[in-house]
Amino acid sequence: MFDSIKRKKIDIKEGTIEFWTDEDKLIWNDNKKNLLFNVSVDTKGSIFLIKDNDNKLKFFHVLIGKGRTDVEIDVSALSNEKPHHIVAIWSLNKRKIVLFIDGGNLKKETPIIYPVNEDYRKEPKHILNFLTR
Repeated sequence: MFDSIKRKKIDIKEGTIEFWTDEDKLIWNDNKKNLLFNVSVDTKGSIFLIKDNDNKLKFFHVLIGKGRTDVEIDVSALSNEKPHHIVAIWSLNKRKIVLFIDGGNLKKETPIIYPVNEDYRKEPKHILNFLTR
């Protein structure tokens, strides 16, 4: 999906991933699955984003042994002929994950409801990871 990836260490507690999709590289209403990214964070958890076969963009935050939270947005009406700006945010301190498309024209937020101990709520050391086209 991406021509280049610039990586910093991902923090499972809090962070942001943002990127632009290229035009005509992703068909938003084709009823097919497309994995946009999948990042495992040590043995603590993972984050991933897929365009699923129900034409929804789905962002998942997983803490091993704690639970999973996901947020989804229907993307079937997005144009394939122009790039789209995607932003995924997660925060255990604020207890939510958020998915934005095109500057918030499409936005969805989901609360994190599984229990999180203090080890996961400490201030993150690394926050950002940018995936760029």
